[in-house]
Amino acid sequence: MDDMYLTRTFINPRRRGAVTFLGNPQKIHAAVMQAFPVDPASDAATGPRVLWRLDSDDHRRPVLWIVSPDKPDLHHVTDFYGWPESGRPFETKDYLPLLNRLAAGQRYVFRVTINPVKSLHPGPEAREARAKVRGKVVPLVGALNQISWFAERADKWGFELLPGSVPLPDTEPPSEASIPFAVEIRDRKRLRFWRSDSEKKPVTLETVTLEGLMRVTDPQLLREALTCGVGRARGYGCGLISLAAPR
Repeated sequence: MDDMYLTRTFINPRRRGAVTFLGNPQKIHAAVMQAFPVDPASDAATGPRVLWRLDSDDHRRPVLWIVSPDKPDLHHVTDFYGWPESGRPFETKDYLPLLNRLAAGQRYVFRVTINPVKSLHPGPEAREARAKVRGKVVPLVGALNQISWFAERADKWGFELLPGSVPLPDTEPPSEASIPFAVEIRDRKRLRFWRSDSEKKPVTLETVTLEGLMRVTDPQLLREALTCGVGRARGYGCGLISLAAPR
């Protein structure tokens, strides 16, 4: 791996058009791709790709994160939606030092936005056809189902979620169950947008942002997950895992 960069920029929701920008993953995706002189999507199938995530914890200053194999130029974003006159309208750091020091057994606080789904196959009467026909993809609902979806796939991404006992959010149906991992849901969104003006049906995405504790099991697999993303909808703000030292 030659180069990887981590970039962040803050969005000013009081700027004209910023609210529309923040609510449309297609617009953000297009703006992120325009930050590179050469289209980075051409190598997305074989190596590191451009990933992005929007964190809205502070509604006054949402932050856009980008992981990329090239340095982005985000002035076209900050000029319209950020703080262009600040000393540093966006910040880019070398991501390789973190990637290179990953080792089995290390613990990190992670954050990721995912689009957890399942496939609904035809009934038993079409058992033979199920292997040939792709089932209807539907979103998973409920915190326990969404976090379990992520936990079940963590091994192939080079880490494991640390055990814990986190109460289900108040918005969940009454239940005695708790989340058996040290993971919390930080945000949930139902996004509805059009990829282009010619499309008749909008794209609908159910996303959930998770934050919790992980342990590295396979550094190489984790490097691939951090630079290539995980799960579906990676072009629309999902799949970027960020790491921080445990607090």
